[in-house]
Amino acid sequence: MEINDKVYGLVTIDEPVLVELIKSKPLQRLNGIHQLGASQYAIRGESVTRYDHSVGVMILLSKLGASTEEQIAGLLHDTPHTAFSHVIDFVFKENNHNQEFHEKFYEKIIVQSEIPRILKKYDFDVNRILDDSNFPLLERNLPDLCADRIDYTLRDMTAYYGFSDKINEYISSFVVYDNEIIVNNAAIAKKFAEDNLQMNKEVWSHPREVALFQILADAIKIAMDDGILTENDLFEDDLSVYTKLKESGNKLITQKLSMLNPNLNIIDNPDDFDFHSINKLRYINPKYLGPDGSVNRVADTFKDYSEKLVAHKKWIERGHFVKVVSY
Repeated sequence: MEINDKVYGLVTIDEPVLVELIKSKPLQRLNGIHQLGASQYAIRGESVTRYDHSVGVMILLSKLGASTEEQIAGLLHDTPHTAFSHVIDFVFKENNHNQEFHEKFYEKIIVQSEIPRILKKYDFDVNRILDDSNFPLLERNLPDLCADRIDYTLRDMTAYYGFSDKINEYISSFVVYDNEIIVNNAAIAKKFAEDNLQMNKEVWSHPREVALFQILADAIKIAMDDGILTENDLFEDDLSVYTKLKESGNKLITQKLSMLNPNLNIIDNPDDFDFHSINKLRYINPKYLGPDGSVNRVADTFKDYSEKLVAHKKWIERGHFVKVVSY
C-alpha cells in the first residue's frame, strides 16, 4: 500500500496487519472526523482528519524505528474518538468525561469491531495494544515529545501555513534516546517548541477557535438534553451529527449553527461577554541532546523560552471572555 502523506511524502506500507487495519471500518470512519472540530465550518483552507493524523503517527513511529506493535498502537490511538474531535471536551467538561461514557465508547468502537479479530490473526493482543502506557514513543505526559504530539503539530502547521523545508528539518532531527523521542540539536529543539507555542496562540487556543468549539458544544448539549442526539450518535462522523443538528428544527440549535461561519467576529472582553471558556493546556519543553552527550530541556537552557512558557500557561488559565459581535 502506498500513501502520499502531506507531511512525510510518499510512503509504502508493507506490513499486512497495518494494511488490514487501515482498511478497517473504525479507521475509515476517522476520515469523517476533522481535527479542526467546529473550526472546519469557519476557517478557509485545508482540513486535517483524524485518519490523516492516525496514519501519520504510524509513519513517524516507523521512521523512528518503533516496533510493529507500537506502530499498530499509533495507528489505532485515535480510533475511539467522538465526532468533532475535541469539541466533545467542551460538551462534557462539567463531569470531566465520566468513565462510564468512555467504557461504552471503547466497547462500541473497538471491541465490537473487526479490530480484535485482525490483531488476533497476526498474534497481537488488543488489550496490550490499546494501553498507551506500553508505548513510550507514542504517548508521554507533558511537556515531553511523543509521536502523537509531534505529528499533530507538524500536520496542523502544514495545513495552516503550508509545507516548508523546516518540516523536513524537524523530522530528521527527532531521535530515540533512552526509549524516548528527543531532538539532536538545541537550536532546532527550541525552534520546534516555539512553533508549537505559535500554533497554540494562533490556532488551537485562539479566542475565535475556542468560541467556535464552545458554540458547537452548546448546540450538541441542547440536542442531547432534548433527545435530538444520543450518546450513540456521537460515535458517528461529523457530517452525520451535523446533519441531525441542522435538521432538528430546534431554533436554539439552528441559531448556534448559523454562527459557525467564516464571518464570525468575536472580541475578548472580561467586562462584557457572552461566555467564558478555557481551552486545554498544550505546550512542550523538549529534551535535546547536547554536543557533550548530555540531555537537556529547552526551557532550562533558553531563558526567553522559559518566560514564554510561563506567560502561555497564565494565558490559558485566564481563558477567553468571548463576546460575539457579529456572524
